Amino acid sequence: MTRPTNKFGAKKTHCAHGHMHASRREAARCNDLHLLQRAGRISDLEQQPRFRFTVDGRPVRHPSGRQIYYTADFQYREDGRTIVEDAKGAYRDKAWEVRRAFFIALFPQLELREV
Repeated sequence: MTRPTNKFGAKKTHCAHGHMHASRREAARCNDLHLLQRAGRISDLEQQPRFRFTVDGRPVRHPSGRQIYYTADFQYREDGRTIVEDAKGAYRDKAWEVRRAFFIALFPQLELREV
């Protein structure tokens, strides 16, 4: 029996703080963000924040009935702004483009960064 692999070649990796991440890139970014937080350049670092998509107070739902949401890699405060960050490799699929567009439209007060 073969082990399932990620369609983009990502390998689950632990960061220096013991968290399991979906890719080496994400684990390395976690290490960087912890250093920035220790240096006082960012604060309130969170991992895997979830943003539920709602329109006019009603949840946006998949045809199966489950609510649609976006789980980012990180969220933190920098210079008084809330930053939501996603560690992306070279390939961005169509689903990401749709989630990104919904996120920007529904959460204009947050800054979305791709690293």
